[in-house]
Amino acid sequence: MSKAQLKQTDEAPAPVARRTRPRGLSTLHHEQIEDSRNRILAAAEIAFTRNSYVATTVDMIINIAGVSRATFYKYFNNRFDVAKGLIDRFIPKLDELFDALPDRPGVPEAKQFLYDLLKLYRANKQFTCLLGEVSGSEPAFFPTMTALHDAHLERLGRRIPAFRQALEGKPDSRLYVLAHLQILHLWGLANLIVSKGWQVNTEAGVQYLAEELVRFIRENETPA
Repeated sequence: MSKAQLKQTDEAPAPVARRTRPRGLSTLHHEQIEDSRNRILAAAEIAFTRNSYVATTVDMIINIAGVSRATFYKYFNNRFDVAKGLIDRFIPKLDELFDALPDRPGVPEAKQFLYDLLKLYRANKQFTCLLGEVSGSEPAFFPTMTALHDAHLERLGRRIPAFRQALEGKPDSRLYVLAHLQILHLWGLANLIVSKGWQVNTEAGVQYLAEELVRFIRENETPA
């Protein structure tokens, strides 16, 4: 390198470090997003409780939440989408209950499980009523319901051979159908008694479903 080139290099100003914006969303931005979404969900819960799911409109939810229409559609596509967001808050409580079912329950343990399910439904009536309404009015919710049933079968199948075998034969095996019916009947009784207000002998229903659940588990403990 020549002396002239060295001199030119020595005199060149040092490069200035460019300030760049941090990648990703800031913590504050994340909190703002979560706050807006939660406000919409809380408003929807109020609207659905006051008016029922079918009678509630997006405008009602927006007015209660105090957000703009643009903000609503930033987080949700429609009323159905909001309902699914609320139902998602209830599902972990169901998961915890299903995890508490003994590996090989007798009828007394199965009955206690069912009474605990009824108690959970009563304590979360706003969500369980919504679950029933959405199931009955939104055909598009059926795949979600089927997936929820499968998820519970999977949780039970980690500990109980009958449910594990049922999933191994999905979707065509008779055992898979019977396992799904076990879940449907459990949910159905709780929904009828708690959400629909069915005035019936609860003990008789619980006794019958407990016996059926125990029979299903015992008859399918080992591979056919």
